[in-house]
Formats: sequence, C-alpha cells, structure tokens
Amino acid sequence: MLLALNLVIGLGHFLVLFNTGAYLPMIPRVAGSLGVNPAYVDWTQANFFLTMALAFPTAAWFLNRWGEMRSLLGAFLAFALASAVCGVSHDYGWFLASRMVQGYAGGITIPISLGVLLRHYTPPHRNMGLTLWGMAAITPFTLGPVLGGWITDTWGWRWLFYLNVPIALAVALIIAIILAGREMEHRHPGLDWVGLLLLLIGVGAFQSALNLGEIDDWLRSTTIIGLLLTGAAALIYFAVWEWNSAHPLLELRFLRRRNFLVGGLGLFLTALCFQGVMALYIVQFQLMLGYSAWLVGLLLLPLAVFSKLTSMLTHRYIHRLDARFVGFIALIGFSIGSFWVSSYNRPASLDELLWPQAMASLFLGALFPPFATIALSGLRGTAEMRGGAFLNLLRVSGQAMGIPIVGALWDRRRILHRHFLGEGNAMTREQLGSAQHILQRQGIVPEAAHHLIINRIDHQAALLAFNEIFHFAGWAFLLLGVVLLLAKHVTFAEPDARTRLAMEEMVEP
Repeated sequence: MLLALNLVIGLGHFLVLFNTGAYLPMIPRVAGSLGVNPAYVDWTQANFFLTMALAFPTAAWFLNRWGEMRSLLGAFLAFALASAVCGVSHDYGWFLASRMVQGYAGGITIPISLGVLLRHYTPPHRNMGLTLWGMAAITPFTLGPVLGGWITDTWGWRWLFYLNVPIALAVALIIAIILAGREMEHRHPGLDWVGLLLLLIGVGAFQSALNLGEIDDWLRSTTIIGLLLTGAAALIYFAVWEWNSAHPLLELRFLRRRNFLVGGLGLFLTALCFQGVMALYIVQFQLMLGYSAWLVGLLLLPLAVFSKLTSMLTHRYIHRLDARFVGFIALIGFSIGSFWVSSYNRPASLDELLWPQAMASLFLGALFPPFATIALSGLRGTAEMRGGAFLNLLRVSGQAMGIPIVGALWDRRRILHRHFLGEGNAMTREQLGSAQHILQRQGIVPEAAHHLIINRIDHQAALLAFNEIFHFAGWAFLLLGVVLLLAKHVTFAEPDARTRLAMEEMVEP
C-alpha cells in the first residue's frame, strides 16, 4: 500500500512539474494556433508560475480544512479540468485562465504530497519514499523540453494537455482510494484573508505590469504606471500587516535572519535569471534560427543527462561541505556557460551548441540546493515548513517575473541593434543599395529584395541581442555567487536528515 501511495504521489508530482518545462518549446506553435503574438503566449507561462507561487502559502489551509485526501483529490481534478480546457480552447482568454488554474492547482499538490509522505511513512521506509519523491521533482524539469518538443513536432502541442487529463484523473482516483479512512483529524484554522488579498493584488499587479511592458512601452503607459503604484502600495501594506499579524500568511520575520535573507534573495534572483534566459533560449531558437521544437529540446538534453547526477551528489555531500562554497562554484560555472553561449553565431552547428549546455548541466544540479540549505539554516519543524513555503513563493515568483523581464530586455536590445544595422550611417545605406542591386541582377524584384534585406537585418539584430542577454546573465550569475558568500556558516537544526533534504528539494524547480 505504501509503495502504491509513493508511486502515485510521485506520478502526480512529475505531472505537475512536467507541465512547466514541456510547455516552453510549444510557445511559438501555441501563438500560431491561437492567432496571437508570441509575447502574449509568454504570459501563459509566466502566469502559470505566478499562480503556482500563490498556491504555496495557502496549501496548509486547504490541508487543515479539508484534509489530505480531499485537498489532493480536488487539486488534481481541477488540474485535469483546466488541462482539458487548454487542449480544446481556441480562445486566448480561456487558454490563459486555464493555465493559471493549472498552476494554482498544481502548486497546491506539491507541499501537501510531501506532507503525505512524511506522515504516512515510518522512519525505516521514509528514505525510500522521499528519495523517489525527489527524483520525480527534478526529472520532469530536465526532460520536459525534450519530450515537449517531441510531442509538439509529432502529435501537436494540444496533446500535452490531452495526456494530462487521464493521468491527473487516475492520480486523483488512486489517491482517494488509498487515503480514504486514513485522514488525520481535521482542524478549521482561519486563513489570513487580508494578507492573501494584499499579496494577490501586489504580486498580480507587478506581474501584469511586466507582461504589458513590452507591448505598452513601459512607463509611457498610464496603465503600467497605475499597476506599478498599485502593486507597490499593496506589497508595502502587506509587509506591515504580516509583520504585526499573530498568524501571518508568510513569516516575514525570517528576513531578520541573515542566512534567510541572503538565501531567499539569491534564490529569487537566480530563478529569475535562469528561467528568463531558458525561456528566451527555447523560444528564440525556434523563431530566430528556425530550429524545430524537437531540435531545441535536443539542445537541452545534456541538462537532463548530467544534472540529475550532480543533484544527487550535491544533496548527498552538501551537508558535509560548505554550502556557500558549493553554491559559489555552481554560479561561477553557470556564469562561464552563459558567456560561452553569448559567443553564438549563425553558422554554429548543432554539436557546437550542445557543448555549452553540457557544461551548464554539470552545475545545474548544484545551482539551487545551496540557496535552500543556507536559507533554512537553523530552522526545524513547523518553522522549517513555513520557511520552505516562503522560499517557494520567492523562487516561483522569480521564475514568473524572469520570463517577461528578460523578454523585454531582449526586445529593447533587438530594436537598438536593428536601428544601428539598418539606419546607422551613410555607409550602411550604400551597402543596402549595393545588396539590392546584386539581388536584382539575380532576378529578384526590388520589393522582394528590399524585404529580404530587412529580414536579414532583423535576424542579425535579434542574434546580437540574444548574445548580449547571455553576456548580461553571465555577469549576473557571477555577482550572485559573490552575494552568496555573505551568508553565515550553515547550522542544521532539523535532526532528521531525510526530512531536511525533502524540505530543501521542495524549494528547487
């Protein structure tokens, strides 16, 4: 019975996280099917992460109010329904709303499923259960782009959501059968509804401003200014409210601990940079270089091959080594990999593009664990659980905000390079005229020649902007490595090493 419970919990965990990585290579196809700009489809991924982030602080209320079985059953049924709507929807608004429901329902399942394993497993069997749960956590993230690209090119992007439905329904049914009659005593705690409302308004307003920025020209738009002011006011009020609350939604007092502040801030910024450049990499290699979704997935295959091994080694030895040193080395490795990617050019072959990913994969497994270990230093029991929920909100919010921020920065740099390439000086105009003359001699009409040259300029501008983004990311990872060294030495207050490891793994992507 316990083995069946572990397998179904692991399958549900895999399913939720698989929908984060597998969806990225589908974005250009989804944009074409729904008839919208790819920038709008980026919102469906960013808002998926945002609602998942908001689910973590509320999961404990669902657990205590409705119990393990009802909470997981309802969450997976909602996930299945939202997936079905995504699969059949031809309307962008419905698709976006369904992706947000997917994210929230999936986010609810993650901490509750971990709690199920910790409660139902006796100590001799807990190691096996938590090990399988941790493997289910990292596998979909690394394999997601590869399998998602294959599904897109072979069956079509809608099949990701069609496949979600029977799997989510099966998980819900099996969980209901296994956990029926084994519920813990229900409590009816109050939820900090004021804090939740303020958090929803603050984070939602900021995310909406970031999503609209690339389209409405940022601070030249009164709508974006209004959203930013609303978000800032709501988050300031939220901080004051939570600091003085007897039962806060988020334990903001943890920020007084230097390690939690360094670990939490570093986790947020690392997730922001990493998810932003990953989304740019996967989407723009299709739009800019003409790669298929499957080939883009293959470019990321090294992440799946090596990151699992380095993750296992990191989790095994990080408590014997200095977590600050481990995190610093990982960030330095990612910095070098980002600088390497920034040297890409148009003729680069597929095998040349694989090497930087292979190098990055050696450090991916060690990229996030040190932040979680440092932030949770000195915490145990319920304090560690509350700290983990806070860190999850920071990490997933960083992933949500990284997509529009990096996308907007890339678009700005692309426009700047296009300006200098196409309108920079008289010599450039002479070169354009010469190129048009050569193309006309080859039988290409002037209008087609002009469009061909403009498209070539756009392509080169996009490639230059792409390289610059990864150059900026290289410096960002390097600076984050220096910030990590500001933390104090890690102390482990939780005596159960496997429980501590599970809490740290829950904070990772």
